[in-house]
Parts: sequence; structure tokens; C-alpha cells
Amino acid sequence: MKYAMDVKVNVKPIFSNMVHSDVWEGPCRVGTPEELEPSYEIRTGKEQFKVWQRELEDNFCEYAKILPPIYIEFNESFVVSDDEFEKIEKDAADVDLFLITYRVPGLERFGKPISMINLGPTPVDIVAFYRDIGLDAYMAHDYDEFNELLKMFHVKKAISNTKFLVLSATEQIPASVNSSIPDLYGLFKRYGIKNNRMSFKNVFDVMDKLEISESIEKIADNLIAGSKKTGIKRDWILQDIKYYFSVRTLMEQYGCNAFTTSCKELCASRYPMREKCTPCLTHSLLKDDRIPSACEEDINVLLAEMVFMYLTEKSVFMGNPVLVKKGSKTVEQLGMPKLLFDPAQTFDEDVLEIHHSVPGLKMEGYNQNSMEYELGHFTYAGWGTKIQVDMSNAKTKTVTFGRFNRKGTRMLVASGEIVGCIFKETYCSPVVYYRVTGGARELRHALANGCYGHHLAVVYGDCISQIKKLGSVVGFEVEVFK
Repeated sequence: MKYAMDVKVNVKPIFSNMVHSDVWEGPCRVGTPEELEPSYEIRTGKEQFKVWQRELEDNFCEYAKILPPIYIEFNESFVVSDDEFEKIEKDAADVDLFLITYRVPGLERFGKPISMINLGPTPVDIVAFYRDIGLDAYMAHDYDEFNELLKMFHVKKAISNTKFLVLSATEQIPASVNSSIPDLYGLFKRYGIKNNRMSFKNVFDVMDKLEISESIEKIADNLIAGSKKTGIKRDWILQDIKYYFSVRTLMEQYGCNAFTTSCKELCASRYPMREKCTPCLTHSLLKDDRIPSACEEDINVLLAEMVFMYLTEKSVFMGNPVLVKKGSKTVEQLGMPKLLFDPAQTFDEDVLEIHHSVPGLKMEGYNQNSMEYELGHFTYAGWGTKIQVDMSNAKTKTVTFGRFNRKGTRMLVASGEIVGCIFKETYCSPVVYYRVTGGARELRHALANGCYGHHLAVVYGDCISQIKKLGSVVGFEVEVFK
């Protein structure tokens, strides 16, 4: 599988050197006769080019691939010759970002983003010019700022290299997520995201032919061995891993690297009842393998997951945002009192409850140890594997919430703090309680009135400032809820 997060940003460095045709001084040029000689300017320019090459190699971050740097010259006519442009044209199609040392007259012909690292007035002027004529252009004062820009371009390229597998009931609007983005082609035009959308029945055709293999058994046994408590039979864990392997088989077949499937319609089909499986474990395993995966054919939250995962390099949680009113112990207004149980405590303020059975074990980072977990079951009958993670038992209690609007053009982000977490024997769990900056009640109003919808993606840490910068690079608006 081609992982979207494995892409590199192709940076093409261009060192431009103005070589004057003769010796003279004037309002923009001073120096000794020796320094003003064209041969001297050529020699010093090429020496500076070598120094710059070494500097790039020493300071670029891991998200970038440096395409062969080039040296070009032009004179006081400020016209770059066709011969010089041929040097750029050789690999222009592969370029994600040009990095220049000074304006290259005519470089805008390639329509590629342009950047510059400089403390002086030049990048302020050049970036303003390029942006005004419709090009993406960026300035950085130093390599720290530039590497942050490269990270944003890395996320942008990862998004454009993402392809959804959507296992659907093939209705335009999912039954449980009316706010889900209906225009998948619009996402391709805006971000380059592709998709294969097909009936959810297809995965069960694959599953019917799949035998319990050694690989499937190994994943099950590793999950059981790592679990603090296992409240589900091994045979039923194997069924959920069969489903997971079947999903991955379809993803490989169609070149996909992100996943979502319908839920209410899937449940109504009784295929899960027949196979004794739910999609929950699949979502958790995929996200821990750096593959965005969202419940209920919810494209909005899948986009938010992608942004969080690609930007922070952490697995994410997602679920239903429920208001728990100040002083209350229950959410009876949902009409499901038998499926939800009261928290052991009351809260002295309105809090946001988010519940779903899809936490990851790598929510503290893909380069960190897995979080502690238990294995539980979704159904009263005992099948449907779910991973239970005490999300309050983490190095940080700070989180960022996110969701895209129904048009896929704007992302709402908010910050919060975990104040509690409980496990339920059945149904969606863990149940996590959050204090929301700006208020839980007000956040729910913002989700509804802003045409966002209900599921929220949740990632550890406060990444709002980064997302604001990312939005300007990728091309989506960012609404910060406060």
C-alpha cells in the first residue's frame, strides 16, 4: 500500500546570479573595479552557490527531497535567457516548491509555488508580487520557519495523494450522517483527493473467500497478549480481523489509502450479524497504521482525521459529541438509556461527551509506545471487538477537536481538556468527557449553525496555530472556536 504520509516535498533550489556586462558604479551598485568585473561576479557567485548547496543539505528537514540545485545567470537587462530556463525545465514537472535566492524573472511561467529564505526586504517584495499575480509564494526568515513551511507542504501533498475507499449503501446521504460531504468530485478538484465508492456488500464477498490465516491469528494473539483485560472470545476477534484483512484487500485492489464505511445501513443489512463482526477494530488498526479511517461514511470527519494525522503524526479518536449538562449524570435526552450508563461523577459545568469504539493505541505518537488498553465486545451477544483506551491516562490532557463543513471548504477547530473517561461493557466505548474552551454547549451550536455536523475528530495536544497555517497552504478556511 502507498501510504500518503510517506510522500516527500520536492524542492528545487535556484541560485540566481546577476552578472553585469561591464564595470560601473551607480545608485544600486558599489565596489572596487576588481569586484565589479564580470569575471569576479561569476567566480564569487559560483562559490556562493556551493556554500548554499551545503547549507541546504545541513538544514533541510526530513519531509523534503532536494532536487538538483541549479545556478543561473542574467545581466542588467533582467531577462533570463531560454538557455538558462532549460536548466529549470528538465525536472519542472516534479517540483512541488521552488526555493530561490532572488527573483528569477519569468519563473512564474511554471505556475509552481515559490519560496525564499531571507531577512532583508527582498522576500517581502517578491512574495507580495507573486501572490498578487495569483501564485502561491512564501517567505521564511530562517530554516526553522522554512522547515515548518515544508511540513505544511508535506501535509498538502499527503492529502493530494490520498484515495478513499468508501464502502457505502450507495445512497447520496448516509442515514446517520446527513451532514457528510456529498460532493466527492469536488474534493478531487479542490485537494486532489480521489475515491472508490462501492457497495459495502463487496467486502463480505472478499471475506467469504478468506480463510483464517497465520497472519490473522498472529494479529489476534498479539492483541490479546497486549491487553490488560480481554472480554471477548478469540474466535470473534478473528472474525473482526478477517473483516480488517478484507478491507485492506479492497484497498490494495483499488489503490486506496484511507477508509470509511456506512454503519446504520450496514447494521440493517445483517451482514455483521451473520459474520459476527463490526468495523470498529478495523478503524482502530488502520489509524494505528497511519491510514485515516472514519465511521459511518462520514467524509467530513475523515478529512479532519487526515489533517490531524498527517500534521501531528499521531493516531486519532473520533465520535459523537453529546452535551452533559452541569450537575447531570445521564443523557436520557438521547432516548437510549439502556445503552448509555451514567458517569460515576457529576460535573460542575457543561462538558462534552464523545463516545465511539475506535481509539488508537498510537494516539500519543507513531514514534511512541502503544497506550495501555483492554479488549471488549460491542454487542450484548459478545461479538464485535473494540479497543478500550483510558484516554484520561495520557501524558497530556489537552486535545484539539476538528471537523470540516459539508462543502469541504472550511474546518472548525477547538481546544479542550480531558476531565474523565469510562468504559462500557457494550456499545460505543470508551466514553470521554472534555472541558471545551469556549463551552461545550456553544461548540455544539457552532457545529450545527456552521453546517459542520456531528462527529468530531480528536487529537492529543494543541495544534490550532499549525492548522491555521496549514489552511492557508492547502486551501481551506479555518474557523477557530473560542
